[in-house]
Amino acid sequence: MLKKIVCFLLSIFILSSCGVTFPKETLEQDAVKLIKEETQKDTSVYRYGSTLYLDVCFEDLVTNDARKISAIYDTLQKIVSTVVRIPLSSDADIKFVVVSAFDPNYQTLLRLFENVDDIKKYANQYISREDYSERQLMEFEGPDRTKGIIENKYDITEEEYVARLIISQLNNGVRTNPFLAKLVQVLELRFSRVENNIFYFAISKNIDNEEVKKILKMMLETEILKDIQKYKLFSVKSAILEDEENNIIFSIPVKA
Repeated sequence: MLKKIVCFLLSIFILSSCGVTFPKETLEQDAVKLIKEETQKDTSVYRYGSTLYLDVCFEDLVTNDARKISAIYDTLQKIVSTVVRIPLSSDADIKFVVVSAFDPNYQTLLRLFENVDDIKKYANQYISREDYSERQLMEFEGPDRTKGIIENKYDITEEEYVARLIISQLNNGVRTNPFLAKLVQVLELRFSRVENNIFYFAISKNIDNEEVKKILKMMLETEILKDIQKYKLFSVKSAILEDEENNIIFSIPVKA
């Protein structure tokens, strides 16, 4: 789905950069109206500082029906490609867009993050399509965290965006690589917080195997270095992986 969204961005940028069509005074209401007109979905839109949140509920998000899943993804694709037009033609200072799709019972959450500066760089050919695809951020959550995450809205910093991107890229790499998936089993990395120029990550269960711990540390270190250099976040000092009880599993010094 994210690859399809990438294909729309250049034309979206061109069409949306001709003037202010979404004034900051009515941004949220205009966004709800636009998405309803173009996708027939009711949404809720909120702005916290430079972060624009869009929440959308799908009745059939938790389903094994392939046709329903495909239809939901098509609709979500339209929603994302519509909402990213808004900050490109608004006088509001929007840096990040977060689209949250969830079911009525808060059993499942799919979140897509868009960095507006990345969209502009891609549209102006400052970064390649491959580079842009590596900047795509997607998160999945289950029933233990879905409702709390949806309700906890705030202004995202660039440091947090990059930290979340690191985890998103790692989780995606593990899911799509059979060897890694088998090796680390069902370990799910999560973003925890950013404090004092330190990235904190969490893992869903303890790691008893030292070889797995070593490989995970190497993967995390590689992804951290790549993304910090990509976004030039040279103020980041280190990254720490903790277990569910906040015990440190390992620490990675950042030498970008």
